[in-house]
Amino acid sequence: MLKLFKDRNFFTFWIGEFISVIGDHISLIAFPFLVLQMTGSPALTAFVFAAQGLPRAVMMLVGGAVVDRTSPRLVMILSNLARCVLVMLLAYLVHVDQVSIQIIFIIALLFGLADAFFYPASTSMVPTIVAKDNLKEGNAIIQSSIFVGVIIGPAIAGLVIAGHVTTLGHDVGLEAATYQSNRPGFARAFFIDGLTFAMSFITLLFVKARSLSAADDEAETGKESATSVLAEVKEAVRWVWSVPALRLGFIGIAILEFFFQTPIFVGLPALAKTRFLEPAYVYGLIIAAYGVGAVLGSVVGGATKGPKPENLVQIMFFIFIGSGAAIGLMVIYPPYWFAMTLFLFSGFADSYIWVHFTTLVQKATPEKLLGRVMSIFMFMSVGLIPIASIIMGIAFEWNLEASLMIASIIIVVSCLVAAMHPDSKKVPIVDLQSDKGDAGVNA
Repeated sequence: MLKLFKDRNFFTFWIGEFISVIGDHISLIAFPFLVLQMTGSPALTAFVFAAQGLPRAVMMLVGGAVVDRTSPRLVMILSNLARCVLVMLLAYLVHVDQVSIQIIFIIALLFGLADAFFYPASTSMVPTIVAKDNLKEGNAIIQSSIFVGVIIGPAIAGLVIAGHVTTLGHDVGLEAATYQSNRPGFARAFFIDGLTFAMSFITLLFVKARSLSAADDEAETGKESATSVLAEVKEAVRWVWSVPALRLGFIGIAILEFFFQTPIFVGLPALAKTRFLEPAYVYGLIIAAYGVGAVLGSVVGGATKGPKPENLVQIMFFIFIGSGAAIGLMVIYPPYWFAMTLFLFSGFADSYIWVHFTTLVQKATPEKLLGRVMSIFMFMSVGLIPIASIIMGIAFEWNLEASLMIASIIIVVSCLVAAMHPDSKKVPIVDLQSDKGDAGVNA
């Protein structure tokens, strides 16, 4: 796996994305606490989260078609530039104390629009810079880098925002931090995030990427494509629907993420705010613990053969049962170290199986469809989050802990059903260890 670091092209791409990921996870801590401390409302925090997710959901499939028509590299360059400008603007407005919840909503909407193009581009990028027989290792390196960012970013965020750290609870008689006391820290956090987007933009300028559709273009020389974006998206949807295990996997992931993302990025910060003096720091510790486990899981996933393809989807859903259960268990037992332990193991298992499932999808997908199929993959992962954020934000206002418990139960039950479904065994016949592609479906 480490041999890929000797490839200067891959290393350049990796270093830029690694820096960017650290910044992402600084703002991942800063953003919910900015809204929470400005408004005191979990519902408004969830609505801002939904505002970011709405344009991402609506435009993501179009983004995938744009990636296939142009290139993942170009789309990543332009979307990183846009996100850098937006985050820097937010940092400045917070610094001069001119930010409002309305401005945050507008920035969230525009940021989500840029994300709609960045997500399918980033998940399609690895096949353009590494050989097909190195896909699993490339995915493992990129994924482990993401979770190293999950470790480093939240830790930096806690220090940058608060200026000091503590895990004391409210029962010691101290008041939690306020927006005004943390405002300079929020500005610093978003400024650092903007710098990381700038670094990613610069490194991508020096990355060389091949065209995924080059072979198809040669075969169709002289033919002018008049296919609409909508028709291209439909073609990719039909292909995914024709493969039973991928169809089940994508639908199951949509249900999982619907009830997982909002509890983690809105519910958990709100829960930490009710329990601890410096909730941003404690929340960062919990997310960092997930990152530690995920880094280990990515490394192990990239270095080992992994499950047989016919068992992979079923095992994936059994693993996701544990992630869903972790949400409910941390509500029942409050100590932050317990939540960290749960998330450490969940991170390891989730990341391990995600390396293999992502590689399965990339290898099974015809290259000319890769951008669109990966956009469908990302849409099923994050596309329904705006709806989830609105529904669960209101539920959190009603009863935070009860809502988190209900979400945990739904994840456990739905993943169990998906794991036991017969379609989980109908997997594309793909050799995950070589450069062989799609060769049919197991019965």
